[in-house]
Amino acid sequence: MQVCTAWTEAHPYPIWADSNWHAVEGHGRRLQERLYRATTQKAWKKVKHLQKLLVRATSNQLLAIRRVTPENQGNHTVGIAGVVYAPPEARWRWLQEGLSLKGYKLQPVRRVSIPQDNGKPSPLGIPTGKARVRQAIVTAALEPAWEARFATNSYGLRPGRCTRDASEARQTTLPQRTSSPGRLDADISGCFDNSDHGPLVATRPVCTTT
Repeated sequence: MQVCTAWTEAHPYPIWADSNWHAVEGHGRRLQERLYRATTQKAWKKVKHLQKLLVRATSNQLLAIRRVTPENQGNHTVGIAGVVYAPPEARWRWLQEGLSLKGYKLQPVRRVSIPQDNGKPSPLGIPTGKARVRQAIVTAALEPAWEARFATNSYGLRPGRCTRDASEARQTTLPQRTSSPGRLDADISGCFDNSDHGPLVATRPVCTTT
């Protein structure tokens, strides 16, 4: 059964559970693999083209919706709109209404405070459901390109890697005679909160906002 993205008056929304998710995942994965290979070859025009293709692909949009709703433990969290988008009908409505990034302006987030062990509240912004879907769409288009550029021994915030992987790599590398004698163990408090985001954004090789 192919993924249905057409609506009629008699059947306004396809059945979410009956979608061919195997085909959807396969199409999205192939686009990401092509993007990864293009990045390793430094074919930047092709990288930009594939990222735009991923952002606009129905398969990537469907996967982003699924990632934000049924697969996400926080899918029942109410955003600034005061609405919880959990039912399948709402998921299809997102796709029908369009998830284009062109001309899109972020909506305000709902601010909440989370108590910390030190007694100081930590501010948290909860975006709308559609904003979270768009974030997932962009993430799927950025991750393959950056995965191809990261160092092999980089483990922080990368898909498919965890603290145990870093620990095992350390135990394998440090005993070697050629390893560096110096060790650094640091915890930078509020690193991204206090960093200048301008230079970080300027390092992006391509843009996926269209």
